[in-house]
Amino acid sequence: MELVKGLTIYTYDEILEKVRGSYGRARGAEGRLQAVRDVIVSRTESVVKLSSLLEGLHSFYWRLVEVEFDRGEIEGAFKCVRKARFMVDKLWGRYRYIVMAAGGERGVVREGVGRMLSLVKKCRRGLLILKNLVVFLQGLPSINPEEPIVVVAGPPNVGKSTFVRSVSTAKPEVANYPFTTKQVTVGHRDYGVFKVQVIDTPGLLDRPVEEMNPIERRAAAALGELRGAVIFMLDPTRDSYMSLERQVKVAWGVKSLIGGKPLYVAVNKVDVADRLELGKALRIASELVEGGLASGFYTVKALDRDSASKILDDIVAKEFTSYFKV
Repeated sequence: MELVKGLTIYTYDEILEKVRGSYGRARGAEGRLQAVRDVIVSRTESVVKLSSLLEGLHSFYWRLVEVEFDRGEIEGAFKCVRKARFMVDKLWGRYRYIVMAAGGERGVVREGVGRMLSLVKKCRRGLLILKNLVVFLQGLPSINPEEPIVVVAGPPNVGKSTFVRSVSTAKPEVANYPFTTKQVTVGHRDYGVFKVQVIDTPGLLDRPVEEMNPIERRAAAALGELRGAVIFMLDPTRDSYMSLERQVKVAWGVKSLIGGKPLYVAVNKVDVADRLELGKALRIASELVEGGLASGFYTVKALDRDSASKILDDIVAKEFTSYFKV
């Protein structure tokens, strides 16, 4: 994620190590106090920057953050560091005056340094949380919410990742077992005057958001917070992870997440489904369109780049016409 690229949060132990080095090289009592104050302020500056960056963080990313972290703990960590920085400056000013008045007494310097470090130590756990948060954010895909997006969703093992690999630059892991995809992945498809972001999401089960596990909640974040179109994939084969009836329940759950965003159904694996399986899936897909869930439906062989690309191209032509006029 570009937003926090290159940002480093220092833990209390890392700050303490830097303080020891700077303190040992500093000259005079006032110089030692200055050195400790400067290290603490400089090594927590990235926390201030992170706080500012997160103020503009898109709701999609916040949803992903809240899967892994407690938002209250994040806010508490920022509050602790802000208070420590403020109090360190006050202590530095106070003890610098005392040192000058006392003629550089060593005990006064130690007391001042100890009190400054004590303030940072209180933020020890918070600094570790923020460090882990930055590492997490740096591992997230960079998605531009203002550019065209197509989210690919559906139950486990219906071919979502295969479809995304076929139509975009993304290379998500593909395997013949459910729950292979655990993270949101983004790929791009170039249409000359613009690019479409194609989002691969983890598989969903037929249950409400409050009962979802962390992996499913990542898919729900993409569906609920990212604007654009949605492709919902169905697996008509008898080897599918869940029955078509249960897959339809998942589809209605997705519809409740996306609100008024356009949703298209793609019946996958038409090359391996038998006639009865495929016929049933096509009837269901047609009913989903008639029932107002879907704007249309397609049949697809996700492994076939041409077959998959035709579907994406058609949806893009319908939903992102204004971008072709740029």
